[in-house]
Amino acid sequence: MQALSLKARTYATNIQTIHQRYGLPALYSVVQNELELAGLIPVKIGLGEVTIITSKGPLETNLIEGRLRPLGFELLEDKKMKTVREIRELVAEVYSGNYDFPNQFRFSDLVASRIHKDYNAVSAMFTQMEQKTLERYIIDYRIEKVKEFLLYTSLTLADIAFKLNFSSVAHLSRQFKQYTGFTPSGFKDVRLKIEFSDN
Repeated sequence: MQALSLKARTYATNIQTIHQRYGLPALYSVVQNELELAGLIPVKIGLGEVTIITSKGPLETNLIEGRLRPLGFELLEDKKMKTVREIRELVAEVYSGNYDFPNQFRFSDLVASRIHKDYNAVSAMFTQMEQKTLERYIIDYRIEKVKEFLLYTSLTLADIAFKLNFSSVAHLSRQFKQYTGFTPSGFKDVRLKIEFSDN
């Protein structure tokens, strides 16, 4: 379950009208209806906060915002959500394939310097919010980038290992096989055969 903080904008006359005419229960009903139309299950709606059940991983806040903004609500990003978003953006930046890794690079040191929070606390918060450890998220992200590079570029495994800060080609290959069940070359062959047979 995840909690969202909502704020009614002062210029939202339609929200004020509903509240004045029908009271808070009607206002809650409007919010509940919009969230359900977005495919979410609100279990508790209170003044300024909604608790939602989600099994899909992180909430699509843009979808929620799109449903509630026309009604005069805006999402308030809480500190945990903001930190998780910053971490996801940092992972995307670092493992984009364009990051210049310094010697003895440690993601935990980068988190401490960029986000100004203790890595262990951030990692625990990430796990709580995402239902996946930060380490696993980074591994999954890197493996997806390896797949992308294998299929859409002519980079060698050595180039890919360097771009994504694997210690060696053997390390990249071992981790890739562990998480996908394929060697990198086997994965590329299977994907190319599937794409070729589809055409």
